[in-house]
Amino acid sequence: MVKRLGAEFRKRGMHGHLAPLRIYWLALQHGLVQAERHGLHVQLSEEMVVEWFKLLRLPPYERAYPVQPPGSACPRCPPRDGPALEVVTEQTFPEGRKVACLACRAAWLELEPTTRMGRGMDPSRKKA
Repeated sequence: MVKRLGAEFRKRGMHGHLAPLRIYWLALQHGLVQAERHGLHVQLSEEMVVEWFKLLRLPPYERAYPVQPPGSACPRCPPRDGPALEVVTEQTFPEGRKVACLACRAAWLELEPTTRMGRGMDPSRKKA
């Protein structure tokens, strides 16, 4: 069916639909499609790849976002006597989350305590 649909897309000049269909075909061939509904959901762009580099603190973007303790107030907005300005979690990942201030749109990472020490450092290992 995928081959037939590709031929129809080509015949009808629907070239923008061919690339996603080819990716789906490759995913089927390599067993990367969800078994239940045979679905493949991929939305990637250069911008998204760069954002993941920033979130995971990979070079050369390891300092793209400041790191704050979990539950921090916005580091850019002035402190307030009343309730803190609202912040939202924009993205989560196993080691933490990206948080943004709704007032000024500043963004920072809140990392779990073990990852704040630095990538690849194991707190149980002692220097010799």
